[in-house]
Amino acid sequence: MLTSRKKTKLKFLGVILGLSCFIIGCSKQISVNENKTIENEVINVDSALLNNKVTPKTDSKIYKLKNNSIIEVGTVKTNSNLDLSDETYKNFIKLKNSNLYVDSNDILKSDRWYEKRNNLIPFNKNIKTKNVHSLYDEKNNLVITLNYSTDYPVYILENDNQMYGIDFQNEILYIRKDEIETIYDSNNSNQDIGNTISVLMYHFFYSEANNETRKDVNFVEVNEFDEQLDKLQENNFKTLSMRETYEFMKGRAQIPSKSVVITIDDGDPSVYKYAYPVIKEHKMNATLFLITGQEDPTLSYDYIMMREDGLELQSHSWQMHQGGCSGMGHGGRLLCVDYETGVLDTKMSFDYVDGGYVYCYPFGDVNENAKKIISDGGAKMAFTTKYGKIEKGMDLLELPRIRVSGGNSIESFMSSID
Repeated sequence: MLTSRKKTKLKFLGVILGLSCFIIGCSKQISVNENKTIENEVINVDSALLNNKVTPKTDSKIYKLKNNSIIEVGTVKTNSNLDLSDETYKNFIKLKNSNLYVDSNDILKSDRWYEKRNNLIPFNKNIKTKNVHSLYDEKNNLVITLNYSTDYPVYILENDNQMYGIDFQNEILYIRKDEIETIYDSNNSNQDIGNTISVLMYHFFYSEANNETRKDVNFVEVNEFDEQLDKLQENNFKTLSMRETYEFMKGRAQIPSKSVVITIDDGDPSVYKYAYPVIKEHKMNATLFLITGQEDPTLSYDYIMMREDGLELQSHSWQMHQGGCSGMGHGGRLLCVDYETGVLDTKMSFDYVDGGYVYCYPFGDVNENAKKIISDGGAKMAFTTKYGKIEKGMDLLELPRIRVSGGNSIESFMSSID
């Protein structure tokens, strides 16, 4: 119980503090219940939100914890997906791999489950932002705005949109060039930097346990595929996304020395049945090149599931995966189709996979007519069936791959990528 003297002393200190704030200003501090005293209040956070992916109900505030007080520092957009940790303060939950918090009353558990992965190696450069800066995703959608200056290691140098890539919650987000105060040298990493990438090419899968047999070298037995991914994992190989591959090829990103890309052509049902569970179990990235005109008019839930688990969807044309070049002796229709038809076909295929930009030539065949068509249709990078590794300086619209043939030994598989 406070004595009269102590009460008088506390009132006097309160007056002094109030006058100080009036004269010099005080930072805005937000208590859990909008400036209500919370020291003795017990607040329960929904445990279903912890260690989960969430999305804000509306554009919501972002906070920092400072001197045991929650301070508002920015805003996160409604459609953003955030990964939460299990660390809480009152009814606030800390973001995973971050020093930021969200109010548990402002968020809902997301119906997304994809795992954010960043395989890039930072440059020995840091960004210092201006006092207000925003972070955008790879499709230029605003994710979060922060009202304080901070420093980030640089993962992607200035891209086509004059933005720099940084790591936020193990995902590459982008800062506009005009919101950067300075870029300075640092010592971010001593990892081995890669100069080439083996892009692996698969087609079909089968299971001997289900009494299925190999029809030709394009068929890989599911246990054989599992052994190959096991070997990659044992040897610390990283499986790159197409975005990571593209930025590397443009000279704007650094990759680990042990890097591969997994591609699977045609969208055969055996991919969902056999390859997808193996890729999911290994938590690896892969790219499916779909002949989109042969798929259901609306993207199936099977593909949505696979995409959530790291299998990116890109184009193998809309309806160009067929013959049609009489007199040429070989080749898909894209080699000789008229310009307007080819560009429309390419755009339709990219629209189907929701903003694609990587193309796989039907039958692997390419000429200057085909390259012009897919480029004008939105392709930034394209793959053939020619053998070889990829490296910076190559023609981005005529990249080779390494065919994985069924029945080869694991030693042969590893020697093809070393």
